[in-house]
Amino acid sequence: MEAKNLLASLSGLMSVVGFKSYDEAALSALVGPYFDEHEYDRVGNHIFIRRCGKAGAKKLLIDAHYDEVGLMVKGITAQGHLRVCGQGGVDARILPAAEVVVYGKTCLHGIVLTKPRELMFGDESGRLVPVTELLVDTGLTREEAEKAAPIGTPVGFEPVYTELAGGYLAGKGFDNKCSSAAAILAVSQLDMSALGCDVYVSLSAREEVGHRAVTAAAFRIRPDAALVLDVTFGYAPDGEKPGDSEMKGGPVLSLSAILDKPLTDFVIETAKEQAIPIQTVVEATSTGTHADALVYAAGGIPTALVGIPIWFMHTANEILNMEDVENTARLVTAVIRRKYGTGGKE
Repeated sequence: MEAKNLLASLSGLMSVVGFKSYDEAALSALVGPYFDEHEYDRVGNHIFIRRCGKAGAKKLLIDAHYDEVGLMVKGITAQGHLRVCGQGGVDARILPAAEVVVYGKTCLHGIVLTKPRELMFGDESGRLVPVTELLVDTGLTREEAEKAAPIGTPVGFEPVYTELAGGYLAGKGFDNKCSSAAAILAVSQLDMSALGCDVYVSLSAREEVGHRAVTAAAFRIRPDAALVLDVTFGYAPDGEKPGDSEMKGGPVLSLSAILDKPLTDFVIETAKEQAIPIQTVVEATSTGTHADALVYAAGGIPTALVGIPIWFMHTANEILNMEDVENTARLVTAVIRRKYGTGGKE
């Protein structure tokens, strides 16, 4: 499968945090053929499994959260406009005039409204309008909206997928569907008969509102080790910030006191051995990802964290470079082969 096409397909599926089951059948149809089994657990994790067929095989978990930021309907005005609140850390700065999809009884297209700048006075014109003061216009009356998009209905960004020059892509939900794509690509390349482990890919739920759902997957699987794939900050176009990573610089390995150093070192050594470009970032006591939860789950799981640099995180047009996605997939494949590809012995 081609990485770019897979990412485009994943990006187009609805996965607003807390509502991942909306496109469950479509996700299963897209990803399922590359795996032996697919489980959907009670908290919304999609777990895809490839087995080596050996008794007593080790279990490796590759976690890539699949949910994305969005909105939720919290009220309806007399004019039929939808009042919303944020689901996850959505960037309020980019919401005015944004195109959205309201996932009600049918899909409705909408536009995010705010007071026109011409009607703002004094300090009001320079104020960041919070999400709770924004409205979504779908064109429906109040009575129609109450039936079609009742309170609690999820709202997501209109699917966008744009190819830019230099291998760059812009789209919604790349946090963290680029990692989901990398995990799927990596595992699909494996000859499982040559390995001594079963591989579990968890496209996990609810990361954007905490790290609790992945612990359910951890207790269900009880893996011997885990690789977490997530996005990280690329150098901003208007300047560099310490800790940010280079776009097209390769996957980013987190160096943290809470992560497993031997496993992290193993990943770095594998990258050097396979001439895969990598970067490192120091996240001394917390990574802000599912890795923070997995290291303490199910009795403790040796965990390493690999990041893909992106720009404009939590917006409708997150930007990445496909080289970083493809090199992340290459790295994960190489790590699994090197660690478990010795006829069933680590």
